[in-house]
Amino acid sequence: MPLASLKNIQTPAYVADIAAIRANMEKAKRIKKETGIKLLLATKGFAMPAVFPVMREILDGTTASGLYEARLGATHFGSEEQGKEVHTYSPAYTEENLKEILKYSSHIYFNSVHQLQKFAPRVRAARKNAVIGLRVNPRLPLVKNSALYDPSAPCSRFGVQKEELTDEVLAQIDLLHVHNLCENLAEDSEKLIEHVRVQFAFALPKIKHLNLGGGHFYTHKDYDIPRLIAALKKLKQDFAGTITLEPGAAHVLNGGYLVATVLDIIPHAQKIAILDASASTHMPDVLEVPYTPEIIGAQIVEQEKASEPNTYILGGNTCMTGDVIGTYKFEKPLEVGQKLIFTDMMQYSFVKNTTFNGIPLPDLALLHEDGRVEIVKHFGYEDFAGRLGA
Repeated sequence: MPLASLKNIQTPAYVADIAAIRANMEKAKRIKKETGIKLLLATKGFAMPAVFPVMREILDGTTASGLYEARLGATHFGSEEQGKEVHTYSPAYTEENLKEILKYSSHIYFNSVHQLQKFAPRVRAARKNAVIGLRVNPRLPLVKNSALYDPSAPCSRFGVQKEELTDEVLAQIDLLHVHNLCENLAEDSEKLIEHVRVQFAFALPKIKHLNLGGGHFYTHKDYDIPRLIAALKKLKQDFAGTITLEPGAAHVLNGGYLVATVLDIIPHAQKIAILDASASTHMPDVLEVPYTPEIIGAQIVEQEKASEPNTYILGGNTCMTGDVIGTYKFEKPLEVGQKLIFTDMMQYSFVKNTTFNGIPLPDLALLHEDGRVEIVKHFGYEDFAGRLGA
């Protein structure tokens, strides 16, 4: 990896690694080729239009959580007229925003029987070729990293219950949607697919399409792709319709970086380095999941070891006390002005950024396969002030 080019850029900056994302797309291509399924990009997890040309060579479209993501997908990734699909699911729609969504979405998923019955006739009238879906809760808890991301958690607001899938309801839909995973490996993908095949066998003959959601972490080094392929092939023996997966994070796993600069070093007994990158505003999952991101050339250690040589607590440049990224041991002492490169920073990072404290949003950049770095977007005061109504 051409690290030298990353260490010369203005920071903070997210940098998409085109070579790494192409490698992920090759795995997607294999899954599609061997199973005949469709693969979508969940733009809630990653949405950088500058990278879309690489992804749309393989992927069949995008999936959105609302109007703006649907419009982004149709405008920058590809519309139905361009041979791409835009799927939209929302826990609830209003008449006004659904009318706008229908301008961009080929597939509309509902979250409840009430919303289905209220809006499905209007969808059919407005867009005769639209695919209407209904999300179902499989009641199969498989998410391990955090209850925050488990759609099968108790009192989940996502999806109808199996018992609600009456013949009357099934007659109104074309598709069942089962989104139930979050960064799960093949064993859990297989469990979900088999669960749907068996528990919803009564419904499968009455629909044309099946979306098995995202969270299939197929690019992870420990993910058994042949196991996923085998499970999908088994399902296809019982279901002749279209099968779709819609990962977000998997498509860009280890696909880029956040480059930051050391602004100051506070020489306490436990040394603290202040960066121009922030956990609170730039890496929100560090605090929400929580987790500690990797840094090239550093080792993650316990905070109690921060008094050891070359070890630092890294904090963001905000007034939030808990804006702490983690504790790291480096090969040499850190210096003010030194660049640090956080890895795996494409998934659920800049799509969740804030400008809390007036902290500037990081630049968006591409690391091309020839080592060239291209700055795609620089954010300034206008972006901060505009969000505040100025």
